[in-house]
Amino acid sequence: MNNICMAKKPLVLALALACFTQASNAQGEGGSAQNISESNKQVEVISIFGEHNQLETATGSAVVIGTEALDLFEFDDIHRVLQSVPGVYVREEDGYGLRPNIGLRGATSERSSKIALMEDGILIAPAPYAAPAAYYFPMMSRMSQVEVFKGPSAIQYGPNTVGGAINMVSRPITENSAKQGGEGMLDLAYGQDNYQKAHGYYSQNIRSDNALTGKGQVGVLVEGIHLGSDGFKTLMDNQGNDLETGFDKNEVLMKLSYVPDSSPSNQFFQLKMGYGEEVSNETYLGLTDEDFSLDGDVRYLASQKDQMDWEHYQFQLSHYIELTENTSLFTQAYHREFDRDWDRFNSFVSNRSMQRILTEPEHNQHYIEVLKGESDTFGRDDALVFTLNDRRYYSKGIETKLSWDTRVSSADVIIDSGLRLHQDNVTRLHRATYYDMQAAQMVLNGTPSEIITQNDDTATAIAAFANANVVIDKFHFTLGLRVEHIEGEAIDYLLLNEQNNASVSKNTDTVILPGAGLFYQLTNNQGLLFGVNKGYVPNSPGQAGTIEAEQSWNYEFGWRYSDEVIQGELIGFYNDYSNLKGACTFSSGCNEELDQEFNGGEVDVYGLEASSTLSWQLTQALSVPIKLAYTFSQSEFQNSFDSTFSQWGSVTAGDELPYLPQSQFSLELGLQGAQWQVAVLVKYLSAMSEAAGTNTELEGLMTDELIQVDFSAWYQVNDSLKLYGKIDNITDQQVIVSRRPFGARPGKPMQAIVGVKYSF
Repeated sequence: MNNICMAKKPLVLALALACFTQASNAQGEGGSAQNISESNKQVEVISIFGEHNQLETATGSAVVIGTEALDLFEFDDIHRVLQSVPGVYVREEDGYGLRPNIGLRGATSERSSKIALMEDGILIAPAPYAAPAAYYFPMMSRMSQVEVFKGPSAIQYGPNTVGGAINMVSRPITENSAKQGGEGMLDLAYGQDNYQKAHGYYSQNIRSDNALTGKGQVGVLVEGIHLGSDGFKTLMDNQGNDLETGFDKNEVLMKLSYVPDSSPSNQFFQLKMGYGEEVSNETYLGLTDEDFSLDGDVRYLASQKDQMDWEHYQFQLSHYIELTENTSLFTQAYHREFDRDWDRFNSFVSNRSMQRILTEPEHNQHYIEVLKGESDTFGRDDALVFTLNDRRYYSKGIETKLSWDTRVSSADVIIDSGLRLHQDNVTRLHRATYYDMQAAQMVLNGTPSEIITQNDDTATAIAAFANANVVIDKFHFTLGLRVEHIEGEAIDYLLLNEQNNASVSKNTDTVILPGAGLFYQLTNNQGLLFGVNKGYVPNSPGQAGTIEAEQSWNYEFGWRYSDEVIQGELIGFYNDYSNLKGACTFSSGCNEELDQEFNGGEVDVYGLEASSTLSWQLTQALSVPIKLAYTFSQSEFQNSFDSTFSQWGSVTAGDELPYLPQSQFSLELGLQGAQWQVAVLVKYLSAMSEAAGTNTELEGLMTDELIQVDFSAWYQVNDSLKLYGKIDNITDQQVIVSRRPFGARPGKPMQAIVGVKYSF
């Protein structure tokens, strides 16, 4: 029997890092892959790990969060979904995860811009190369699986390979045959702060037998979801009226698939189309620490007109074919467009640092009173700058992955290779308008509006990778190589050259990124793993020649155990940065040198990740599922330097990175019967520094220590009807989770939600 796959025809050759576990459960000993449904094959191929892959012998760190785990707490916020994954760091901003800040193993969490974020294997950042900040993020309720890759296991997915990759698998088309009819689900929920969710889908396979489509099976999935809330923050005008602080999000998705009859190549085709939109009354303006201590859920009146409004379109065409008995090809062409307007309070005309105003209110009392609407604008310096930030993005390309499953002497081998041709773009047009605060109202003061940013950044990339998985007796090897060639062009229409034309800057980078991993199986239940890979984050288009790309060498070593009752692993990691890079953005707290990148030089990030999952059988009918996760992290700058980057300042060798907690811990404890389950999730996060060095506005400040408890319960009334409820942050703890972009910010307070799911 093949040590990699029991079946001759692999289902997941295109994307898999490891292969089937217990394949006999699905196929029988020595069975053929033809016996597995075509729909299930599509799930396996589009997923990276797939339902039948074994994580136990994977040579790199990886975690798969399946449908059951996602449904248990009904989290809409990706921050909460990932909080039990070791090695993942999040920084909250709005309490709902609308603009996630996710980092892996020390990679900066700012707007998740240093990790590869994917949906169905395709990069989802609005412009992954030119402007990777994740202002768009899909709704978690329509995902069936979340896959997290760290270390060398993430080298296939680039361009960012320092921390790792996260892939979200959208709902697949039903596995039912055309004769069985369709299936669907309706999910309705309501909760505090006028929380509302309406989610439904319908999926069916239809027999095709006509000249247009040929003989085969056509699958269709239509899914829609609405999510909204009035928000948990209080914003009152001078008449005592509550102003909007909530959000509304909508997404519609359609998938069409076609599987030809009796295809010797086991082909399938899939078209995916989606539309999403959001209107959120969110702000970058926080509070002084003093005001936060009185009530962290209030907002200053200077944020009364702040609003994010975006639309997102996606198109994705996929094709899978088995070229030979042991060779498969999976190809995806994609096009995404993202259009956002974020209109928000920006600063005072005096350009006085907002961080300085909010952290030193005793020296800026009048400015604080204007922000609150307690004092009117006196003159020009204390007038309010309100910016209309219009950005348009596109991301398009084609990527193909060829996989070959073979046997060489006594070694079982899977070789994956791929090529990506990609282009993305961001066009920025930012206008400043000027307001006075008059009787707690923002009133246009007659100063003409002006364009403050007008530019166009484009990145074009060719990326290729090859990855070999080899099994020789108890040794599992992975050898990988990724090559990226990136060309960037930045056009600044406000910076004119000598010919009075728009300034054009170009940059080119080619990088070779190797990686290797080893898993040695000590016994049937345990083994050791080791991995090393080169990490890389490219420069944005137009950065000065003195700015170096972010590069590191990443190492991991660990032990993994698995049996029928308990699974666990203990992994140490060490990321050796030759150059850390920072980017000055409003979301990071900068208000000068926007979009400028900075070199941070050599940095060491190291730590320990531990996790365990077990199920304790109390009685024949009752079980106690338990999940534990712990991460210990340390970081040190290896050189001293002065920087105008607000998160660094004047750094001395030995200083720590900001927003990297030393300890984080999660415990999930449940009680499950045949038709019901209750669960409690406890999360601990140690305080994090707001800035690395001195001579910054947030010098010496820390976020608060966080202890958060979430509760969930569900009851299956019958085969079709399920009732559920949850309470997030059951202790209603209110702490400062961040002081960026500007001022102290809270997490989400206690929120109770009840819902019902009807499946048919």
